[in-house]
Amino acid sequence: MSWKIFKKQIASVEFNDETKFILGIDIGTKSTKVAIWNVNRKQAELIDMSGGYGNPSIPTVMQYIPENREWVFGEYALLNKGYFEDITIHNILSRLGTKELIDISGKPMNIPSLLSRYIKEVIEMCKNINPNGEVVGVVAAVPDYFSEGAKEELTRAFSMAGLDKALITLMSYRECILRYLNFEEPLNQEENILFIDYGGQQIRGGLIQINPKDEVNVEAESLSFMFDSSLGGKRIDQILKEIFIKFYCNEVGISKTQLTEDILHQIEVFAYQNKSLLFQNYYKRKPTKLYFNFAYPAFQKTVSVEDLDQWIEPFAENIKDFISSLLNKTIYGSIGKEKVQKVIAVGGGFEMNWMKELLENEFTGIPIICPKESEGTVALGACIGAASYLGILPEQMIDLSDRHQLTSDIGIKGIYEKELRFIPLIERNTFWWQKSKPRIFILDLEGRNTLDIPIYKRNEQGEIIPIHTIQLKNLPERPSRTIRLKFSMEFRQYDQIETEIRDCGFGELFPASDFAQKFIIGL
Repeated sequence: MSWKIFKKQIASVEFNDETKFILGIDIGTKSTKVAIWNVNRKQAELIDMSGGYGNPSIPTVMQYIPENREWVFGEYALLNKGYFEDITIHNILSRLGTKELIDISGKPMNIPSLLSRYIKEVIEMCKNINPNGEVVGVVAAVPDYFSEGAKEELTRAFSMAGLDKALITLMSYRECILRYLNFEEPLNQEENILFIDYGGQQIRGGLIQINPKDEVNVEAESLSFMFDSSLGGKRIDQILKEIFIKFYCNEVGISKTQLTEDILHQIEVFAYQNKSLLFQNYYKRKPTKLYFNFAYPAFQKTVSVEDLDQWIEPFAENIKDFISSLLNKTIYGSIGKEKVQKVIAVGGGFEMNWMKELLENEFTGIPIICPKESEGTVALGACIGAASYLGILPEQMIDLSDRHQLTSDIGIKGIYEKELRFIPLIERNTFWWQKSKPRIFILDLEGRNTLDIPIYKRNEQGEIIPIHTIQLKNLPERPSRTIRLKFSMEFRQYDQIETEIRDCGFGELFPASDFAQKFIIGL
């Protein structure tokens, strides 16, 4: 049953009822957060997923133990890894749309089927609030630029979990953030908002221009959007793991290559369990004593504030460069910090105070919104969106326009495997700020030193349409099929491509000449 039909059936439902669950779910690559609409306080609130320990998230990990024919989820799966002949599944969201099958005790299972089990478990955890609870509306947050195949499989997973009629929509991270902001302070004026989402898998960010049309409709234009997987929270986890491995090896007197899988796993768990303590003490400028009680004999190491300064400094510099790129690489060129009216910091990375301080130093004098539970901001925004769809909050439509991805392949025609084919130089869905790999072609000019090369675009339907012709003049004079040219394409801005064609030479026989030409192609 579709949610639109279900909405008609629940039109008479009184939502001031604590048994009617309205949820926003953010299944991240590393952790999952769920927000519920509090009917008494009239606001979205994060659910404690840790069973009373005050943690609003659980690891996005699931594990099958063949010995017991049992599934375990979250932190249990993370900590129990290696104690049984288990099958542990990480990063399940990133596998959607891949058609991957995972062997579970001889039975191949697809990703939607596995994910549905995880979703069921998450909903059961939510029912710790009220065992009589019934889910009447869910908005699931999804990464920006989530593929259509991945969306279809995620929707199927919710359906298999019994939530087909309650799933309202899938909502992008950016829209969730905007809905959270709008609930806190209405988006009723033109402004530029910079968001930075520091998650476990990657750091994402962008500049969004808000253009409210009326009380209901808000138009938003994404001026920049970038991501960097090398700066995600997982890199800090890896740094800590490597440092703790060094501590352990130095104490025990062995090399890293002598570590067993069991010890490596215990060090990984140790880093996971002590990460928060390290950064809490770092914020207080206090050293941290670490007890390696899984070692025999157990030993103690002290991590000084200076140690953490040294570990963090290069990482922090990279993040500053990333933030600068968000303003320097907008679709309209570079934008100064003075043009930014508001900054919002979301994601689990901002639970570390040094990240908040970094942002405050970068944007002195500009309002910075750091939600108290930054890790759950996206889930809160999704829940607010669900409440709006159900009519509990005033209807709000946010139309986010985006021109960061190429909608067609751009390339030329050439002979490949003895056939004339379209050869892409920049592929569809490439972000305009990403660099494409150059391609090298061999020319057969039949004695000429000029050549006209048509540039084509190939749309989703496979139609190949000419968009430009470049004229090469004064090419090197060489025998047939000894001219090798390197074609490089990159965007100057979102609607302009700069093409450089350079002579590569032909081995030792014909060294590379100084031939090089550049062209600007408008899209």
